[in-house]
Amino acid sequence: MIYRVLFVLAIPLGAIAQLGFIWLMADTFNAMMAIPNLIALALLSPVVFKLTKDYFDGKDVLPGEELDHDQ
Repeated sequence: MIYRVLFVLAIPLGAIAQLGFIWLMADTFNAMMAIPNLIALALLSPVVFKLTKDYFDGKDVLPGEELDHDQ
């Protein structure tokens, strides 16, 4: 319900606001969506590097297997 109210309020705001402000707001919200994804990529990079190394070394990489990061 909150989303619906905000969406309805955004329509007249977008119609009367200056275009530069609307683009600035859109860019800001897109950046805010990217932040959690970048954090997740940074935290998961060791796993990705390990799986990539195993794959190119010819080891079997199975979905759901336990990863040993100490090797």
